[in-house]
Formats: sequence, C-alpha cells, structure tokens
Amino acid sequence: MVCRVVTALILFLLAATGQAAAQDAAPSADVPVDAHSGEDAPAPPLRGLQLIDVDRQNDALSIDGADADTPVTAAPSGQSSVAEIFDQAQLAYATGEFETAYIHARTAASGGHARAATLAGLLNENGQIEAASDAQAVRWYRRAADQNEPVALYRLGGMAQASRGSLLPNEARTYFQRSAQAGNIDAMLAYALILKASPVPQDAPLAMEWAERAASQGDAEAMFQLAQMHDVWERGPQNPEAARQWYVRAAEANHAEAALQAGLMANSGEGGAEEAALAFDLIRQSAEAGFAPAMGQYGLMLHAGGLDREPDPVLAAEWFAQGAVGGDAESRYLYALALATGDGVDRDLVRSYYWTLMAEYEMDGSLSANTDRTRLQAQLENHLSQTEAEQIRSEIAAYRAR
Repeated sequence: MVCRVVTALILFLLAATGQAAAQDAAPSADVPVDAHSGEDAPAPPLRGLQLIDVDRQNDALSIDGADADTPVTAAPSGQSSVAEIFDQAQLAYATGEFETAYIHARTAASGGHARAATLAGLLNENGQIEAASDAQAVRWYRRAADQNEPVALYRLGGMAQASRGSLLPNEARTYFQRSAQAGNIDAMLAYALILKASPVPQDAPLAMEWAERAASQGDAEAMFQLAQMHDVWERGPQNPEAARQWYVRAAEANHAEAALQAGLMANSGEGGAEEAALAFDLIRQSAEAGFAPAMGQYGLMLHAGGLDREPDPVLAAEWFAQGAVGGDAESRYLYALALATGDGVDRDLVRSYYWTLMAEYEMDGSLSANTDRTRLQAQLENHLSQTEAEQIRSEIAAYRAR
C-alpha cells in the first residue's frame, strides 16, 4: 500500500496524546483475530458462463416439493440438443447438483460445446465433484481453449500461475493474453499485471494499455491497479492527477483500499485540490468497509475534529482498536499510544505494551520504520515490571508461532 498518512493529524495526536474508537460495539483488542473465519467459502459463480436468463435460473432454484436427489433437467424447446444439454448442466449447477452438472457438461462438451467444457473444467478445478482432479480440469479447459473460449483460457492462466495440473508459471502469460484478446476482463487485468512485472521495457506501455482496457469496463480492481501504475510504479507515468481520478472511480465501485488512497490524496491536495470533506467521507468509507489501514487514519480524523465536528477521542480509540485487531501496524501503535495516555480509553500500560510490540511488524511481515513506536516501547519498559514485560513478550511469541 502507498505510504500516505494524515501527517498533520498524527503530529496533533502526539502533541495531545492518544485516543481511539469504533462505531457501535468495538471488538476486543486483547487478542488479534484472524481476518478470515474458518467457514468454507461458497462455490464460485459461473462468471461468464451463466447464459440462461435470470427468471429461468430463479425458477430452478425455487422448485417446491422436488426430491433433493432429482436433478433439474428442464431445458427450453427450439434449441439444438447440445445447447439443451448445456442448459441442463447450468441448471443442475445452480441447484448444487454438481455430479449431474458434470455429466451434462461432459456430454455437451463432447458434442463440441466450448462453454460446457469450461464448466466441466471448473467443477474439477474447484473440487466440486467426487473424482475431481487438476489433470481433468486442464484437459477440459484445453478442449474449450482450442475454441478460444475466454473463461477457459483465463482459468488455465490461473492454474499455470499456481503450477497446478502440470502447467508451468511461464505458460500463464500466453493464456491470459489469449483470454484478454477474446474479451475477458479478469484476464485483461491479469495480463496487465504480468506485463507490469516483466523486465522488458516494451512491456510497460502494454501493461498500462491492458489495465486501462479492464478499468474502462468498470472493474474495481482494475481501476485500482491502473491508479497504482500512475501513482507509484517506477516505470509508470508518475501522474498523480490520473492516479487520483482512478482511485476515486475505484472507490465509487466500492474498492476499499482505493477509497483510502483517494481520501489521503484529497486530504493533502495531491493530484488535485484539497477537499477535506471528500477526504473524510472516502477514508470513512474505507474504514467501514473493513480495510484495517484506513481505520487508524479515520480514527485520527475523528480525534482531530474539524468540518463542524467536535474532536471525539473515544470514538477514535475504538477505530484504532479495530485497525489494531485487523493487523495494521499504524493502528496498533495509535491504540497503544491511547492506552498509554488514557486518551479516549482507560489507561492500561500492560495492554499498551502488548500493542506496541505487535506494531513492530507491518501487515506484509516487514519491520515497521516507526521510530515513535520504538520510543514508546522503551518508555513502557521503564514503567513495567520485568514479570509484566516478560509475560507480554511470551504472549506475543505464542501468537506469532501459531
């Protein structure tokens, strides 16, 4: 993430000493929680494959009194048999009848239906059938790719990047390129990012071109990545005006990190005029969307007040706590500072020391360069007993060893 912070507000906080907050109920900040629960992820949608109109899909999903073991096989009249069989495969997939979907998909694929072959590959890649295998996924995707089917080409690129199904990472570029040229938006971005990582100078303008093609289709991640290319990419155009515009557009498409970057640029006047109200709204949007680095920045704004808002150290401290639990090093430091000073939260030097040590590492695992954190750690160690400090260090060591 681009290293932008609400600098003036941090200096204000250091001068006034700490605060923190969160809206509604603040999470417990004693022990960090993992960002993802252990629940199984839902089955991926048939993106690019669902060609049956929505009303018919909804009808299939709401059949009353049907036996759960009975596959849905209704298909419209007036279509070729292969198309009808693919319809049956999609309807079975929509109702969770994956084995039945696979039977129909294989049958239609054997009749030359490219998207049916893609569906057969998808069921294998995602492990949704009993005999699923990466080898079979690649086999079916390649059958579809022989007809230049965009989704199959994109899936092959993804599997190649992950070295699955005997594919090699260096094969990904070709698959993504073919898929992008066939119109797949996800592949346009994937191809752009491969070109961006290429050491070949001629690939840099192509990376910009393909990222902009994907962004122009309204893809939020593509808009964010294009903004990053304008903003911080060493081989990019270094165009803060364009970067800000694309960050704002991505934020409008609900991209949380883009909202933070757009807000910070609006706050500082980078890439355009200073817009304090817009900055506040964008950073709040990012924080409320669950993006941990935005939570500390939003807390700083709440602490400082302004725009007819009174300073609110209690609410600020709660947002520092949320960002701390979310893993953001800056939020962890700010929450530790609030705990050390009792600003917006009950003073607690032991928990302050805990969060000060937790702030030692950034979310990517790199060491934090925050010298204020180092100074706070030294001050706390002068006030805590050796037993208290050792207990906290042991607690953190156990957490990091998980």
